Amino acid sequence: MAVRTRVHLVLVHGLFSSAKAWKAFHGLLTTDPELRDWLSVHRFQYDSPLVRLRPDRRVAETDDVADQLGTFLETELADAERIVLVTHSQGGLVVQRFLARKLWNGEGRDLRRIRHFTMFACPNTGSGFFLTVRKWVKVLWNHPQEQQLRPFDRAVTEAQRTVLSAVVHARAYSDKECPIPVRAYGGSADDVVPPVVARGVFPKGGVVTADHFSIIQPADRTAASYKAVRGALIEVSQGGGEEPEFAGIDLGSAAKDDGRPSLPAPAAGEPDLAPFPPPPYGQLEEGQLKGQERLGLVADLLSEEARQQVHVLAGLGGSGKSRVALEAADRAQRDGRRVWWVSMPELSLRMRMIARDLGAPSITVERAWLLGTAMDLVWTLLNDCPDPWLLIFDNADDPERLGPRNGLVSHGTGWLRKPQTARGTVLVTSRARRGWGDWAHVRPVPLLDEKDGASMLLERTGGLGGTNEDARRLSRELGGLPLALRHAADVIRAVSESQISLDSDIRDFETFRRTVAARIDSAGQDGPHLGELLGREIVEKSCGIALDLLRERELGQAAALLKVFACLSISPIPYRLLLASPALTRSPLFPGVTPARTSAALAGLEEFGLVDAYEHEGVAERDLAHVLTMHPVVHGVLREDGEVRERPADHYGLAVRMVLSATHLRNPDHPANWPLWAALAPHAMEVSRACLLGDLKLSDRTVRAEALELARLTSRYLIATGLLGPAYDLVLPMVDRCSSFGFDPDDREILGLRHEQGRILLDREQLPQAERVLELVVGARTRILGENHADTLASRHKLARAINEQAGREGEAEVMLRSIVEAENEVRGREHYDTLVMRNTLARTMLALGAHAEAEAEARQILDISRRNHWPPSTPEILRARETLTHALLRQDRAHEAEQVIRAALRDASQPPDSNLVMRFRFTFVLVLLGIRGRTPEAVNQLKALVRDLDRVVASEHPLSVQARALLEKTLREMPT
Repeated sequence: MAVRTRVHLVLVHGLFSSAKAWKAFHGLLTTDPELRDWLSVHRFQYDSPLVRLRPDRRVAETDDVADQLGTFLETELADAERIVLVTHSQGGLVVQRFLARKLWNGEGRDLRRIRHFTMFACPNTGSGFFLTVRKWVKVLWNHPQEQQLRPFDRAVTEAQRTVLSAVVHARAYSDKECPIPVRAYGGSADDVVPPVVARGVFPKGGVVTADHFSIIQPADRTAASYKAVRGALIEVSQGGGEEPEFAGIDLGSAAKDDGRPSLPAPAAGEPDLAPFPPPPYGQLEEGQLKGQERLGLVADLLSEEARQQVHVLAGLGGSGKSRVALEAADRAQRDGRRVWWVSMPELSLRMRMIARDLGAPSITVERAWLLGTAMDLVWTLLNDCPDPWLLIFDNADDPERLGPRNGLVSHGTGWLRKPQTARGTVLVTSRARRGWGDWAHVRPVPLLDEKDGASMLLERTGGLGGTNEDARRLSRELGGLPLALRHAADVIRAVSESQISLDSDIRDFETFRRTVAARIDSAGQDGPHLGELLGREIVEKSCGIALDLLRERELGQAAALLKVFACLSISPIPYRLLLASPALTRSPLFPGVTPARTSAALAGLEEFGLVDAYEHEGVAERDLAHVLTMHPVVHGVLREDGEVRERPADHYGLAVRMVLSATHLRNPDHPANWPLWAALAPHAMEVSRACLLGDLKLSDRTVRAEALELARLTSRYLIATGLLGPAYDLVLPMVDRCSSFGFDPDDREILGLRHEQGRILLDREQLPQAERVLELVVGARTRILGENHADTLASRHKLARAINEQAGREGEAEVMLRSIVEAENEVRGREHYDTLVMRNTLARTMLALGAHAEAEAEARQILDISRRNHWPPSTPEILRARETLTHALLRQDRAHEAEQVIRAALRDASQPPDSNLVMRFRFTFVLVLLGIRGRTPEAVNQLKALVRDLDRVVASEHPLSVQARALLEKTLREMPT
């Protein structure tokens, strides 16, 4: 019998329990004849007393236990090489927080000893945890406040997002990720943690016949829960769990950690693998939803009758549509539904993430977004989803943005459709009441009556603003508009708490009411029946009062800062990144600005409720974690501000320069920079469109040129991440309408966008169109910049690619590529990354022309340079060079050498196993096996597995699927019987 490496099993108990809960498991494991010689069982004990339960302390207490577990592993198991964690109930949340906190601290490599993690009956939502609590302690704690539960619910979600992206979907060992197999099991008879909650978002695991307690009390070794743990232990003892699993190919010895730089975690390097972000639950901390009608609307939206329907929450700007939707999202998630919140500025990216979240393989997603079938793909997945779900489109004020590319949203064939499953519900928040189609239910969002409005005022001010009757009068004056009520309360509270003598008469509800009444040009309406214009005017005047008070507190720069932020998108703003820009100190809007004054201005804006600032936990780049948002109505009011309209170059120009500064030296083509670009792309698109395509009277050509450069860089990010539709929608109008903002099609700024237009067509495989566009760009750039200018060379390379990928034109492309590479060697240098990209294109062209030895030499030089410069072996272009080398060796009858190269490429590939790149490598691997005598049966098995996987993830007409199927048929036909 082979000697097995010792495995250490750590058992973590649940809530109100102890290590004794594992008695049955312990006895069976330690007496199992196949396990006892190499297995050590440890029962981790922590204090979980019933009497100390406080919902508002659950996050801290769970983190305390997670730290205790970390100490236990570091001290008691300091020498253990292989550790398996098995948990029950709350113990699963403890381990998730332990893993997430280690990764957030950059200690991912310390987790490498953990080879497996299994959860039994884990309440994989915060609300699921407290449902568990209620089952246990109905007498002592029957109805905790929801506001106390929400921080814990978010903490659970944050930890799960990290575990999913940086553990379950991890691809390498690094500071920020560590691949560990994770399994989640629920009990079929568990009425404490239902199976749907126990499974949660984790893709692997199952349901066993047991209740909440018997699931970890197996009667014998035939129990399903025991067999699950036993199987994991044997797998780990045999070396399983050391590397991410991959499609059955033996890749040889595992890659060792040799200190080379690695790619970032999946959330950074692969947007398709990033976990879907949760709804903005932080806004729930503003207080409970007010209004019985609004609460009744939420209940209706979550009722059985509301399922399989589309509900449009329509109302005035500032009426609380998003707040109602957020309440519905929160309750739906607590009820065990999957929830997706889609902000309109990020529509395409978020829908792509939903496709991945629903299990669509990467290659399928890539192809759907390439061919324009993404809408059909996402809705097929939604309708097939076995779990109940809620999809929310927030701030869809233009209904047609949710329609098909060349049709109306009412056709029901775009992003917005009626679910075909009773498990699904769709909510849309919008100011538009018409145009949705007769299959959508338009649900008006009611404003607050004076009683509920007064309650909101009194709660937000802490009773500092006056009597209940005073609050009712102010609520009536503001028409029950929640946004205006919130601003009023925040102003009154700030004035009362500041204890600063101000010139303003505003002190309380009554003085605020009189000030508003004096400012508003009455529309002859009274009470809560507001029109859109009057509602907007009320918000505008409330904002004006807040900004006046900030000026009186010598925070005049707060108003300028808010107006500059309003030039950006309504998406969360990573303000720390933007405010670090030197452009701020050079702007005439901010004379004498200092970091201290900027911080004070931000604090004032938040204090008066004009912005909401919060921090995303678990974001690797700290400056991206700190974001602020403003309400869309406030955003719109400030964009129409007289000063902004009179000085657009100062306000919009500063916004453009801040985004450009934040992206300086952050190449949008490189995956390590994608988290930053994902955060800034909505703002870059919004401000560049406003400067170039909007109705601004922007006379400053420098600002327009900078906006064009920002648009060009943003389009590069969109192209690199496969978002070709948004890239095309950004670039094409600017090219077509360039004369309207004072540019010629052959100006170098527009040529940059035309180059990206050609790239989009090239990636869409529209080769003749790409060739036509790029040929014109090359001609213009050659004439203006010179033949060997870096920009001209880039366009020449893309043109050569467009020609090379058209059958029979490889010879024509080779001549062009040799000239380009020769020039690149002089312009950028022989070892510049862009030079190597072009050399690899040349090497592939040599292969197609039969110059195999020359292609081999070129590929080897590329790889030598990459090693000398310490580029990660998982870099996509380096992997492609290894693929080129494999084919060059294979065509010289050196299949054994080719096998070593392609195995290494497969091992180092950081893309998911179902990505187009890895699937192609697997096909190449089969070709190599077929070139080695005696390996045909192995090749057939690998090819059959590849065909099965391709059938699972792509349509039968996919080019790689057609190739693989044809090769399999040919090989089987020619094999001796």
